[in-house]
Amino acid sequence: MAGNYDIVIEQGATFSLAITVTGIDLTLYSARAQARTTHASPDKAITFTTAIAYSSPNSIITISQTATQTTALIAPSSGVYDVEYVSGSGTVVTRILEGTYTITPEVTR
Repeated sequence: MAGNYDIVIEQGATFSLAITVTGIDLTLYSARAQARTTHASPDKAITFTTAIAYSSPNSIITISQTATQTTALIAPSSGVYDVEYVSGSGTVVTRILEGTYTITPEVTR
């Protein structure tokens, strides 16, 4: 069962979230993360950049957006997101985290 964590993304600021996966070596896996305004929405609101690092005995999945990428996001807005890791063959997909996102508007430009 995936964990639940709600995130706030500040428009125009760098966003990064590190997720520790305890006791699992994910070096042969990839990660993916997307956000949509609703679960049923056909359109992606955000495609996060993902990275996996392993430091025995844990793996860390990082999802991120650059300041330039968050500047392009529509704010204020909100929706849902999730993070998955995928085996090298693509046959095993595990959702590790899910929740809501909120984008707060930037004032300083």
